[in-house]
Amino acid sequence: MKRTIAIIASLDSKEQEVGFVRDFLARLGHGVLLIDVGVRSRSGIVPDISREAVLEAAGAPQTLLATGQKHERLAAMARGAARLATVLYSQGRFDALFALGGVQNTIIGTSAMKALPYGVPKLVVSTVASGNRTFDPLVGTKDILLMPSIADIAGLNSVTRMVLSNAAAALAGMAEHAGEPLRPGARTIIGATMMGVSGDGVARAAGLVERAGYEVISFHTTGVGGRVLEELIGQGFIQAAMDLTLHEITAEYFGGGFSAGAPGRLLAAARAGIPLVVAPGGLDFIDFGVRELPEDIDSRQYILHNSEIAHIKIHPAEMIPIAERVVERLNQCTGPVTLLIPERGFRQAAAPGEPLYNPEVDAAFTRVVAAKLKPGIRVIRVDANLNDPAFSAAAADALLELLRK
Repeated sequence: MKRTIAIIASLDSKEQEVGFVRDFLARLGHGVLLIDVGVRSRSGIVPDISREAVLEAAGAPQTLLATGQKHERLAAMARGAARLATVLYSQGRFDALFALGGVQNTIIGTSAMKALPYGVPKLVVSTVASGNRTFDPLVGTKDILLMPSIADIAGLNSVTRMVLSNAAAALAGMAEHAGEPLRPGARTIIGATMMGVSGDGVARAAGLVERAGYEVISFHTTGVGGRVLEELIGQGFIQAAMDLTLHEITAEYFGGGFSAGAPGRLLAAARAGIPLVVAPGGLDFIDFGVRELPEDIDSRQYILHNSEIAHIKIHPAEMIPIAERVVERLNQCTGPVTLLIPERGFRQAAAPGEPLYNPEVDAAFTRVVAAKLKPGIRVIRVDANLNDPAFSAAAADALLELLRK
């Protein structure tokens, strides 16, 4: 099936490479839509979407190309590319998006990709998609495939031809054989949150809900997972949630790498008014690299999660402001909410007799809930650890009850 692949690149510096990818895709029988985001000079290739059109979409003056600072021109191109990608895709002008280049082209290309729906094929061949890199600024919450260029993208040679051919073939294959944007199905879709430390309990609860006829999608709440859940709730794709692992709120409080960031977890569900079952899974610990343990580590309970990360139990006094954040956000909910409290630990290794067992920490959470949670939110105290079958059954029953109502 013929598809149209959009290529977004700076034609003033990547003309050869773009021409190679365009011709490769044409030989496969696909159409190409060229979007120029170059900021220096014109190329020999005439694009379908000019750099002037990209600037116009960004609301930037055309004089920016001649008089603007480099960072201003690049920022405008990224902004315009994102806006144009949304418009062009909605008009049916392309089915997949390809980008290539160094850090600037990668940022511009992924800015456009992040504006597209989940499921639309997106691939970047990048010089910065390797090594000890942080990919969050490039990928964010979206399904973007980053392919290392191996060699610099500075002309055609045996390496760049190989990499660009593989990349173009991969994207063409996605567009031709899949490439459908994410859409709700016939069944109600439930979002669930889990980590390794809560995986058994959440997976078992999800299975019970699925047996009742619902689809459950689980998200790994180590920063990005929670953001994706919030985004899909906001889009109306997820219509109910078992948000049983709130560890990202603890990371948010401490400023850790597993924070979901602004505006904060639980708020999308609060605004959407969807049925919500919540538990404080993973709320009682914080992650630290083993080479950067806090100075007071000798006064804390901790275990090694792996060779790189330690899980450190927080103190009861630290639980109070974290619990207050949870309660403050639950109090904003406009829909039906049930809060489950597992009284034998909020995670694996926090059950009685385990190395992170500390009932005073759990009790601090329970006291804040009792004092500050608004009337109308049901609280169920479960005599089990969060990973026990009894807790899984309670979570599934609570959600199914809300859905029936």
